[in-house]
Amino acid sequence: MNPLRMMVLSLTGACNLACRYCYASEQDARTMSWDTARRAVDLAAEGGGPFILQFSGGEPLLALPLLVQIADYIRGNRIRARMDIQTNGTLISDEAADVLCDAGIGVGVSLDGRPDVHDALRRFPDGRGTSSAVITGIQRLTARGKEIGLTTVVTAENVAALPGVIEMAYYLGNVRIVGFDLLRGQGRGVSVRPAREEDVALAMERVFALCRKLERLTGRHIVIAQAEQASCLAQRTDGGFSHCHAMSGAGVHVDALGRIYACSSFVGDERFLLGDVAHGIDARRQEELAHEMQRTMAFCCTCTDFLRCGGACYARMTGEHAICTAECALKRAAIKEATSN
Repeated sequence: MNPLRMMVLSLTGACNLACRYCYASEQDARTMSWDTARRAVDLAAEGGGPFILQFSGGEPLLALPLLVQIADYIRGNRIRARMDIQTNGTLISDEAADVLCDAGIGVGVSLDGRPDVHDALRRFPDGRGTSSAVITGIQRLTARGKEIGLTTVVTAENVAALPGVIEMAYYLGNVRIVGFDLLRGQGRGVSVRPAREEDVALAMERVFALCRKLERLTGRHIVIAQAEQASCLAQRTDGGFSHCHAMSGAGVHVDALGRIYACSSFVGDERFLLGDVAHGIDARRQEELAHEMQRTMAFCCTCTDFLRCGGACYARMTGEHAICTAECALKRAAIKEATSN
């Protein structure tokens, strides 16, 4: 088995929201057992090197006691894991905020724009918008001096309003980085229209212009994840798909039942199943899948932007050699911004 650099741990398939585009809406709603979680962490630690352990779901804060148990286990055994969580933000209570801060867990919160835009996409099951609950949760972290990241899912409905995410980031006061995640066409995502290439290009131009303006006015710098990635990739010495842990065979997703998949986008798809925490990872299958994804995306290597882009996302392919052109527009805007700085 290749040493793992990243493991996404789905603590539960359950979620307290009913977001219109959720790609994970069809996952098993059960919660991971402690034994499964421990086996998964031990598996990732076998390589001996540092790795990222990202808590995911569903909504991982629904399994807060399990999260605490895992964090205590990692610290108690001095496992070289950087712990992160991606949360919808609505369950960041005082207790949860204390846990995240005390355990040194990096926090990413999903926010799709200003309240009216966010509420149209991310709702409670009864139809109510979630922005108020998300902002309240973030403010609990702000009060504790905890910096966070924001993740925005980009669709046709909110692409024109992406600068509003930057406005919210400066308003909240504790946002260090903002990342834009294009719609995934799985789960409920198949019923939401993806953003067009030209709309993404224009939106990102406005995003970067607003970032520069607000930085001059406030003296605060907020990183755009895609621009940071472009800067990092410019320093690399290899020419492969090193930005994607799945494509390099160094990342996995473990679902709540302990099944191991090559990528979070393909949970439940037997073609991407690599094993389970009880029996380990099928190293041959892991290598075969990594090579298969790289072969499928090999046409990216002929692009003049490849070295700073790292290639398109395999999960967003819509057919043979049919890349998501909106992703290309997003990354080209980020490369332009990174090059100009």
